[in-house]
Amino acid sequence: MKVLLTGGTGYVGRMLREKIHEDGHQVRLLVRKGSPYAASPSDPYEVVRGDIMDTHACLHAADGCEAVVNLVGIIREYPRDGTTYQAMHTEATYNIVDAARRMGIERFVQMSALGARPDARSQYHVTKFEAEEIVRRSNMRWTIFRPSVIFHPGCEFMQQLVDLVRRPVVPVIDGGKALLQPVSLENVTGPMARCLRMPEAQDRVYETGGPDRIPFVDLVGRVASHYKVWMNTIPVSSGFLRPLVRAMQRFSTFPLTVDQMEMLIEDNVCDPEPFRQAFGIEKLDSFLEALPSLLDAVERKAA
Repeated sequence: MKVLLTGGTGYVGRMLREKIHEDGHQVRLLVRKGSPYAASPSDPYEVVRGDIMDTHACLHAADGCEAVVNLVGIIREYPRDGTTYQAMHTEATYNIVDAARRMGIERFVQMSALGARPDARSQYHVTKFEAEEIVRRSNMRWTIFRPSVIFHPGCEFMQQLVDLVRRPVVPVIDGGKALLQPVSLENVTGPMARCLRMPEAQDRVYETGGPDRIPFVDLVGRVASHYKVWMNTIPVSSGFLRPLVRAMQRFSTFPLTVDQMEMLIEDNVCDPEPFRQAFGIEKLDSFLEALPSLLDAVERKAA
């Protein structure tokens, strides 16, 4: 089938477009005009230039396709540019769902996030859930994936951890006890591509995490140990820090927003067995086993 992939030039999208193509589908990418992505003659993808916030661009991109996979999302807001969770999660999903329905597309795959729910403290998770609801109400045959933090050699998540442990002082919010359950990029993109051919995956939500649950403070400690550096940690309560972060988050160079802080202080875990069994994954990739090679990849990238 011909599959429209939005967000196909991003971190997840680059691997997913390959997986979808390898599975025998034609892939069309909706690429915004300001994107640095340049299609080469050897690329097996069709490229349509346009913005997901533009109704006409979405209709043009969806025309002739039989399925849509939507990856569009952000991890930080820049309100001055109009880059908000409400816009990029809720409104963008509405636009592409509406275009898909008007073009007669029946299959839709949505990447959400682990922790998406209507009563979340973070607007990131609230708007991710709003986007899910738009997909569920579409009357298309949908599948929703809710991945935890996604890891892969050279990923931004690992770079952020390395930068953190190299700071003179490492703030630990509320003891850093919140649990993370990172999942590999391979374990996310393979099933997302395969689900297009799986009727049993339709009208299902898959919470997607790896086999390891680790407190954030322990994770940071392991990274510091790898580099043989001593961390000067300072405990900070979220109640004390929240007003400061709210005042400083308008500066793009400030490393944290209130929304991101809210996500850092709550567990982000799931039972991965239903997901693993549904897609026949023999063994989910272990983040802790991969950690040394992931950190080596950060060093190679910096060299």
